[in-house]
Amino acid sequence: MLYALILVILFTSLSCERRENASFEPAKVKELVGIKGCPYCHDMSRKLLGPSFTDISRRYSEDELDILVNSILKGSRGKWGKEGMPPQKVTKEEAELIARWIISLKHELD
Repeated sequence: MLYALILVILFTSLSCERRENASFEPAKVKELVGIKGCPYCHDMSRKLLGPSFTDISRRYSEDELDILVNSILKGSRGKWGKEGMPPQKVTKEEAELIARWIISLKHELD
């Protein structure tokens, strides 16, 4: 019985991990970014009201994902000049996907 329980827990954790990794498809996240209105203030390569996505990707490392997620969820002020970003209407999961996508852009720059 204990062996069966361990197998169920292992299978569940592996299937959740696969779903999480599968959900990070850059094309789908880029579509989400558009739906959420991010391009009104952020361009891929040039500053608009906010910094470009590529500039953001250069500033943050994978280790700083939580900082970027927090900025998306709660807004930020003073990191990129006088202009601030208000809190965004996204779920925590959406903010994490968007932040991962932004940080992943640095690999395209190399």
